[in-house]
Amino acid sequence: MAILQNVISNEMQKFTFGNYSFVCEAYGVVSLEKLYEKSQNNSTCQESIKSFYKKNPYLQYYTESILKNQVMYHVEFKEKGCVIYVQGKKTLSEVLLEEGLAVSQPSFQDEEYNYSFLKLQQRAKSNKKGLWGEDILKSCVDSLYKDAK
Repeated sequence: MAILQNVISNEMQKFTFGNYSFVCEAYGVVSLEKLYEKSQNNSTCQESIKSFYKKNPYLQYYTESILKNQVMYHVEFKEKGCVIYVQGKKTLSEVLLEEGLAVSQPSFQDEEYNYSFLKLQQRAKSNKKGLWGEDILKSCVDSLYKDAK
């Protein structure tokens, strides 16, 4: 259990455990913020993400609406990320996928989460939630997966 100090972005949060502070990145997903960083050579993607958040400002800080500062959360470290339980057994990564604010990492292979992540991503895509409601953002995601091959 760790205490949330600050929500940096949908993908990153700062926690404390005793005297130790650490930053967590959502496990197994690529958020729109990370997609923006990864698309530095693609100004169309970057402009699309800026435009998306301009039209949907409440989604840029969506994580702040579900996580509360100074509250304890169950946090597990896994590879280069953190599994943060935010709604019972539901993780922050799953919430971001469900809202269309992230995609599953290319080549993500974790037996515990793989099925859930793909199912939630497909549901967001079918419902045109978040990034899946924007045609240009779909091409940004496609390029992310192509680059991973």
